[in-house]
Amino acid sequence: MKKLLLCFSLCTALFCQAQNNTISTTGKWGQQIFLSDVNGQAFINKYEGISGSVYDQTDYQLAKITLKDGRVYNDVKTRINLLEHEVNFIASNGQEGFLGKGMASEITYIDSKTTSQNVKVFQCGFPPIDNQNRISFYQILFNGKTSLLKSVYKTIQERNNDLSGERFKEFATYENMYLLKDGVMTRIKKDKSSLLVLFQDQNQAIKKFIEDQKLNLKNEAHLIDLVKYYNTL
Repeated sequence: MKKLLLCFSLCTALFCQAQNNTISTTGKWGQQIFLSDVNGQAFINKYEGISGSVYDQTDYQLAKITLKDGRVYNDVKTRINLLEHEVNFIASNGQEGFLGKGMASEITYIDSKTTSQNVKVFQCGFPPIDNQNRISFYQILFNGKTSLLKSVYKTIQERNNDLSGERFKEFATYENMYLLKDGVMTRIKKDKSSLLVLFQDQNQAIKKFIEDQKLNLKNEAHLIDLVKYYNTL
């Protein structure tokens, strides 16, 4: 009788837990997300007839989604709308949905076919600067006391077709690099003189490192190396 009661209690507990956690598990994709889990909305194509793509990538890629309230969903097919800074995803029932501005705080893409070095992390919530605000996503190139962030955003531009003379719309992509140091965002130029000004507290060490390592500061990987080195000083 005791065994029967224990089994009943365990089943009841598991049932209650399932009611509270509406993440479903599918064998192929792991944890998936329901539209109702996150107050998501069904996808609507607002960009019909506009050339190019509004997303950070054309195809969905598996990612970990961290919401602003701390909830985490793993292995969700995801992409980021770089015009609206909304997160599109494939729900558990196969329906496309999106999270409104500011609902997701971090997107971590993991390419399971390669090494963990290919993890790409996007975060929002940084101090406003230029055309970006706290809902704008940045790719985290290096995270430390001084962090290196990359802003990639899209706009819609209207142009003339040189052959037909007709007007058409297309997505334009812009990239900028930023340093986050002591809570302050600064847009950086990829040249030696500008960076020496930003790192003036370690001017001589930074200058020597650039020369010794023969860094090309227009190269993203070299720029990451420089910020990593600065964080060790």
